[in-house]
Amino acid sequence: MKGTTEQLAVDGGTPVFAEPIGQNLAVRKVGAEEAESVAALIRGGISGDPIDAFCEAFTQAHGVRHGVAVDSGTAAVHVGVVAAGVDPGDEVILPAISDVGSVKGILAHNAIPIFADVDLHSYNIDPVDVESKISDRTKAIIAVHLYGQPAPMDELMDIGRRHNVPVIEDCAQAHFAEYKGRRVGTIGDIGVFSFITGKHMTTITGGMVMTNNDEYAKRAELFSIGRGEEEGKKEGMFFRTHVGLGLNYRMNPLGAAVGLVQLNKLGDIVARRRETGQMLDKLIHDIPGLSPPHIVDEAMHAYWLYAVRMDERAFTADTYAFARALQAEGVSCMPKDYYLLYDHPAFLDPAPPRNPEYAFPRAVYDDRERYFKGMCPNAERGLAAHIVITWSEFYTREDVLGVEKALRKVADAYRA
Repeated sequence: MKGTTEQLAVDGGTPVFAEPIGQNLAVRKVGAEEAESVAALIRGGISGDPIDAFCEAFTQAHGVRHGVAVDSGTAAVHVGVVAAGVDPGDEVILPAISDVGSVKGILAHNAIPIFADVDLHSYNIDPVDVESKISDRTKAIIAVHLYGQPAPMDELMDIGRRHNVPVIEDCAQAHFAEYKGRRVGTIGDIGVFSFITGKHMTTITGGMVMTNNDEYAKRAELFSIGRGEEEGKKEGMFFRTHVGLGLNYRMNPLGAAVGLVQLNKLGDIVARRRETGQMLDKLIHDIPGLSPPHIVDEAMHAYWLYAVRMDERAFTADTYAFARALQAEGVSCMPKDYYLLYDHPAFLDPAPPRNPEYAFPRAVYDDRERYFKGMCPNAERGLAAHIVITWSEFYTREDVLGVEKALRKVADAYRA
C-alpha cells in the first residue's frame, strides 16, 4: 500500500477500523472444550489429579523431565530462583527491559536484582553487559524472551557455564518460540512460564517451572508445593515436619484442567500468530522510519506482542502521540516504557518505602547508587523509540492489512 495523507482519526478523521481490534481478546481464548474439561473434573468430585497430568503433558511437549505447576508466572520466577540455589543477599542478573514479574520473583526471595543492558535491535539482554556484571555474588542469570523473541541463548549459556552460574529462561511471553531448533525453556538450566489469560495459552492464572536437573526439580517442588514440609511417622503415627521455608504456590486444579485443553491448541495458536506477524513484517518493511521486529538468526518468534521500532528523527511525534493516533485508528497498542524495570520509585526514590511491610530487600535501599537513570542506555533509548501492538491468533488477513494501513497513515501524518 502507498502512503496516504488522510486526516487522522485522532484529529476527527475516519478511522481505519470501524470497530477497534485487539480488545478483550483473552475472553475468546477459552470455550466449550475448556468448560467441559472443568465440568468433568467437578462432576467426578475432583478425583484424579489434573495438575500432575498437565505437568506431564507440558514437559513432554518440550522434552523436559521435570515440571512443577504453580499459580502465576511471578511465582514461577520466584520458584525458579529458589530452585537455582539463590540465597537472600545473592545477586541475580536480568535484563533492564521486562515485565515487573521478572524482578518481583527475585525481590520476593530477598535477592538483589542486577540489571543488564539490552541489544538495541531485539531489546533482549546483551551478553557482553551480562558478563561485565558478573561478581562473586552472582548466583543466577535470567534471560527474558521479550515479546516472543528468543534471547541469545548460546552466548548466555557459555557465560553461565564458564562462571558456574545457572541460567533461568523467562518464557512468559514466548510459548513455543524456538532458538536454533529448540523450544525456549529447554535450553537453560531452568525454564519458567506464565499462563494468565493474555498469553499464548492459558490456565486462567498459573505458571510452570521446568528443568532437567534433579536437584533443581526437588528444590522447586519442596518450596512451591511441599511448603518446605516432609512427611513421615513418629512412634507409628503420621508426622509432618518443616525442613525449610516453603510457600503454597500450587496451581488450581481447575486451571490445570483448562490447561490440558489449551495445550492441545498451542501449536496452532503460535503458528497463526507467526503467520500474521510475518505477514506484517513484510508489509511494513518499506515504511520510512518504522521497522518490524528484528528476528535473531535461527530463531522463531512467537509474536506475543508486535514491537514496531521507530527512528526518533523521522517523526514529529513521540511514541505516546504516535500510539494515541494508532489507537484512534482502531489498533490496540501502547508504549512500554514501564518495562524499564529500575525506573520506578522502589528503586530510584531515596525516601524510605511508603509501605515498609512490602519493602524490597534491605540491601536495595542501603545501596541505592547501584540503580540510577542512564545505567542501561540502550534499554532507555530502545523503550523511547518503540511501540507494541497487541497481537492475536484471531487476527485475519484483513486485520493485518488494516494494521499496515493505520501504520502508514500515522507515519505519513507525523513525518518530520
